[in-house]
Amino acid sequence: MNEYKVGYKKPPKEHQFKPNHQTAARPTGGKRKEDSLDVASWIDKPLKVKRGAKSVRMHPHEAAMNSLGKRALNGEHRAAKEFLKQCEIAGMLSPQQLEKMHGVFDAPRGVDLRVAKVMFETYGFPPWERDEQAAIEAEIKHDETRIEKLY
Repeated sequence: MNEYKVGYKKPPKEHQFKPNHQTAARPTGGKRKEDSLDVASWIDKPLKVKRGAKSVRMHPHEAAMNSLGKRALNGEHRAAKEFLKQCEIAGMLSPQQLEKMHGVFDAPRGVDLRVAKVMFETYGFPPWERDEQAAIEAEIKHDETRIEKLY
């Protein structure tokens, strides 16, 4: 009679794995677990960042760019190079960027809106030099008087 010896790495027949038996330790195929890591939502999840004494939430990319910008301003050449590279990728260094912008800005108090429009188109966002602003105002008033004479 062929007798089976029980011993090291030889369990009794009734305790051995049966053919086509699936264990819980080795699942095959099927659906992923519902609690698996969702990397896309993790990347877009706002971070808590300290600004002064306050804690604010910001996008991870914005936080990384703020950190990179601070390091660049502190004299780290690699950080400055990477910061400029990221700005170039975003198209922020092209001179046509200002033309593509659409939006609203508040003119400084006491400035005529027509003057503010010309100042913005000529010099960009405020603050503006007083003498440049006075020259534009004088030019607009001169043009208005000429138009009145023509009518």
